[in-house]
Amino acid sequence: MAVRDVFPTTLIEIIEETPRVRTFRLALPPDRQFSFKAGQFVMASIPDFLNTKGRPVRRAYSVASSPKDLEKGYLELTITRVGEGGFFSNRIHECRPGDRVLIDGPYGSFLLLGSDEPQPSRYIFVASGSGIAPLRGMIRTILLEGRKVPVELFYGFRHPSDYIYERELSGYVATTPGFSLVTALSRGTPPAGGANPSGEKGGLGRWTGLFGRITALLPDLVREVSDARIYICGPPEMVAQTDSFFRAMGFPEESVHKEQW
Repeated sequence: MAVRDVFPTTLIEIIEETPRVRTFRLALPPDRQFSFKAGQFVMASIPDFLNTKGRPVRRAYSVASSPKDLEKGYLELTITRVGEGGFFSNRIHECRPGDRVLIDGPYGSFLLLGSDEPQPSRYIFVASGSGIAPLRGMIRTILLEGRKVPVELFYGFRHPSDYIYERELSGYVATTPGFSLVTALSRGTPPAGGANPSGEKGGLGRWTGLFGRITALLPDLVREVSDARIYICGPPEMVAQTDSFFRAMGFPEESVHKEQW
């Protein structure tokens, strides 16, 4: 991986996605030319935040915004606070608007099909947990560019409180023709009798999605082979299982694209 020039950005907004996940909106220097393709990642660091050898602590994060958002002068990184062992994630979660964050990039070959290329009959996105971040950037790009191609998102996570981008994705369902969303909880079971009891925010009381691992649910959700373009992102086991599912169905290798974290 060839290293790009490191340059400073300014943290202008912190968006609380879940109790452990925040989106950091970073303003680019006005004199800095920067571009990336949806799906790529950058390396992030914080001035004077060094490891025991005196070197900058750098971590890779997918860009969660769209290249179209660069027209507004910013990019976004969605970062989960890991807790114990999350050296960099803990530090950036302590940052406040006005702080500097250094980035370099872009890197990576997990790329959304360009708008100038022949488009598929549909886009299929499959994500688990924070693997939604680069897919959100891709979906935003498709919608902001006005591509007339149906978008299907299958998104799994553990608990209702782990639902990243809930408001944005629900908004697409309500306002965007051709956009469909299936969400599933991998922890917990449906309430007895099929009724959802009342509960606190983050509990099963407000849950209207499916139950089970998204990988186990896919056979009931995707039944036909087509010339779809498929993007998968999540932990290694989930990515491998999802890739195997689509390949076994008969989707060609070149139509399935994957990234694991």
